[in-house]
Amino acid sequence: MHDAPQKQAADSKSIRPLARPSLFLRRVLRLTALLIGCAIVYGIILSRFNLAEVPGETKLGALAEQARVNLYLQPIQVDGVNHSMQVQISVVPVATARVTIADRDFLLMIQRGSQVEHVQVRAGQPLPEVTYQFDLENGSVRDYPLDRYVSLITLAANEKAENGAEQPLPIHVTAWEGVLGYDIKANSVPTQQADELRLELVVSRTGAVSFFALAIYGAMLVIMISALTIASLVFLGVRRIEVTFVGALGAMIFALPALRHAMPGSPPFGVRADILVFFWAELGAVVALCLFIAAWARRGAQP
Repeated sequence: MHDAPQKQAADSKSIRPLARPSLFLRRVLRLTALLIGCAIVYGIILSRFNLAEVPGETKLGALAEQARVNLYLQPIQVDGVNHSMQVQISVVPVATARVTIADRDFLLMIQRGSQVEHVQVRAGQPLPEVTYQFDLENGSVRDYPLDRYVSLITLAANEKAENGAEQPLPIHVTAWEGVLGYDIKANSVPTQQADELRLELVVSRTGAVSFFALAIYGAMLVIMISALTIASLVFLGVRRIEVTFVGALGAMIFALPALRHAMPGSPPFGVRADILVFFWAELGAVVALCLFIAAWARRGAQP
């Protein structure tokens, strides 16, 4: 009669070691699937944002050998909040010359919006260098970090011929396609005036900035979900109350604004990503702390 319980106990002891490796193997498979899924998502994001792209120069307008005026355009600063871009325009020697002294008199006209700037170049004088603010259109900083803008620059140059008539000069432009945190693509667009060169500068955030900003917003969502998971399980009585989680939940509340301030490009508060992610994440963390405290006040240990 006493042999049956002993036999059942022996059988249960022989089964437990077999069950543990099976549970451990399932957890290993789940962890492996999670890591593979994260790697796939990371690869998709990398294919969407070209993180290895570096700025370079592009040639526009007349051929360098045929141009009578050679310009170099370098964006200095982009201000998405005020919809403006600061561009430095330098008159540089043409392909057949190497000195920085002008060999003729001519007038350079730069149109920015409805305003036309005149830069007079004098023979025997150093080649000028000017800096202007150009408007950014067809975009808004509210779309951060995927905001995109377009800026138009119209260039023309002419000199007076011997008979006093104005003669247009062919222009060659070298544009630098980069500024801190932004990627700039320069293209020439058709214009009604044959003696004008119109440039379209397409401004967008670099792939690294967009990727980093989206990663921070994703981290905010993870923090919110973690806080709500902890608080909900404790509030429903599925997990016991551990007072140390109060400090963790409070730290999450203060960590979210710190992450927001770490955004590259310093976007203003109130962009669409803030409304969709940051504000809800902060609210979720506060609600989680309230739920945990409510559960502790109701079921916490007595003194």
